[in-house]
Amino acid sequence: MQPLIPKLTVLAAALLCASGAVAAGADKSGPLINKAVIEQEAGKTVYWVLPGPRRLSEEVFGTPANPKRTLAPILAEVDKPPIRALLEKLPILVAAPEAARGTNQAGTAYTGFQQPTPFSDKARPLPPDQSGHFRTTLLDRVAEDQPGKPGDTPDEVLLDTWFHDPAGNKYRLEFDHVVQPPFPGYATQGGVFIDGWLHGTTGTGSPLMPKEYTRGAWWGIVHLYINGEQVDTKVAHLMTTEVVRKRDYSLALDEGVPLSRDERHIPDQDHHTHLIVMPIKPTPQGPVFEPVQTAFELPNGQNQPFIHMMFEEDRIVEWELGGQ
Repeated sequence: MQPLIPKLTVLAAALLCASGAVAAGADKSGPLINKAVIEQEAGKTVYWVLPGPRRLSEEVFGTPANPKRTLAPILAEVDKPPIRALLEKLPILVAAPEAARGTNQAGTAYTGFQQPTPFSDKARPLPPDQSGHFRTTLLDRVAEDQPGKPGDTPDEVLLDTWFHDPAGNKYRLEFDHVVQPPFPGYATQGGVFIDGWLHGTTGTGSPLMPKEYTRGAWWGIVHLYINGEQVDTKVAHLMTTEVVRKRDYSLALDEGVPLSRDERHIPDQDHHTHLIVMPIKPTPQGPVFEPVQTAFELPNGQNQPFIHMMFEEDRIVEWELGGQ
């Protein structure tokens, strides 16, 4: 099958470890319609993605004369003040504001989103003895997002993961519960998403990522531990997709996907896993912007306000569609 930092406040993205804790009030007893188990063993290829600009796809974002995926029309659909406030601070969860788009000299084409994002071409490979590991189980019980609060879903996730930053600090995530991101246009299949398309022109996930075939994905709340100490609770997103990183580790545009075997970062690997912890704090009133409390200092003297890990040698352990 073909399968941001004043500027860091416009950081983006996709969104809202061995624990299966679930949200109160969500019945988890229904039958499964899909299931996936995905893992990567320690010592294999892992990257820590750094903040940076993102090239823009004409297919997704249009041209200066005919812009697409702008913020104002999306905000017009939002009737909840906390969601509006979050999207104003993190617009690239859903759009790329025109003011942050660079153009060519003639003003006829966009060249890139010029503020730092988690979707840059810049990343650090981690040494094998300080790389990382993950194993996640996706239990999918509904095919559509459910009414109610973001956590009111019967879908479940198990997660066991640890990884390092480029400075050698060790991170661990403890999964709390699945959420359905309450953003206009998002369709997450109840927060656990199996066998479909995300990002790009789909309307689900940041449009700064290319549209990519997704074997499995989830959105949820995680507790973050660094060097053994709990430091934060944030929203996170994991997805196992077709490979969208090239040999030089640049992130492909929509026009260039799917990548050929020779274009892929690891030619014999046809899927990889993205794990992102976003600067979004869950509160009873709704999600709010708050930088992730990482321990990795950037050249500007500030700590990186998000985590974006890439596991490049993952393995699909189980894959069951249709309740088989």
